[in-house]
Amino acid sequence: MKKEIFLIIIAAIFYGTITVGGQFLANLGLSLYEIALFPISVIAILMSLIVIYKRKFLIKKVMLRFFIIYGLIGAILQVTQFGGIILGVPVAVVAFLLYTQPIWTTIVGKITLQEKITPKKVLAVIIGFMGIFVLLKPWDIENIGNLGGISFALVAGFFLSLWVIWGRKSGINKQHYITTTFGYAFFSTMWLWLLLPVSSLFLQNSMMRISFDFPAYYWFYVIFFAFLWGIISHPFFYAGVKKVPASIAGIILLLEPVSASILAALLFGQPITANIIFGGILILLSNYLIIPKRGKK
Repeated sequence: MKKEIFLIIIAAIFYGTITVGGQFLANLGLSLYEIALFPISVIAILMSLIVIYKRKFLIKKVMLRFFIIYGLIGAILQVTQFGGIILGVPVAVVAFLLYTQPIWTTIVGKITLQEKITPKKVLAVIIGFMGIFVLLKPWDIENIGNLGGISFALVAGFFLSLWVIWGRKSGINKQHYITTTFGYAFFSTMWLWLLLPVSSLFLQNSMMRISFDFPAYYWFYVIFFAFLWGIISHPFFYAGVKKVPASIAGIILLLEPVSASILAALLFGQPITANIIFGGILILLSNYLIIPKRGKK
């Protein structure tokens, strides 16, 4: 399992670009639906080229139901994880609520995958959650945003756990990670288009705008983040989660906000303060507790 753990760690580091990239695209003026739809569409298109070239990665009929459900989870996750940012909730608060994910993953993983909830897992979740709290300092933010944006982030945390668990089921079904990445991106894109009329009933018109009339360099950023969010990170995650329990994978993904904090420091000049260092240490400790030691499975 050591190799698979390492693959998920790499994925978590690259996933750190999601909240940072979402804020970056929002600053360019992209709407919520454009941020949710365009990068995942790029992932689907690029992965489809691989699948067409290597037809052994095509989705089997028996797996269609799995991917239809997985795509629905993905579509809702795409909208909700960026919804809080678009509605003005600070990135730190969005990330904090998003990473309630290990709690849901541990509970839902027990129900759906019969994974044991051990004292060590509970301790790792608590320490990891404390690390997120210290790292993001939500108490130090005067305006935490509106109720709608906070609700988006909370729902995203739950659906992120479903994404981890359903991804774990792809491993149980011996699905190749390239097929899983393609299927997830393709059906998420389809669901985002299908849900467009329904979404318009709940979201503001400005959030629903879909325009392709952008400067060329906007599309460069969309493609760039698509590579980071999906082309690179998803295959690593899906390859690793074949053998790693969903509850453990969920805790390892807490490395994502650590990565995001470092990237924010590099890209936006945000300082790496004591709380980031201490919070990062707590998250690393939570990972140390649940990662199987050498010689153990």
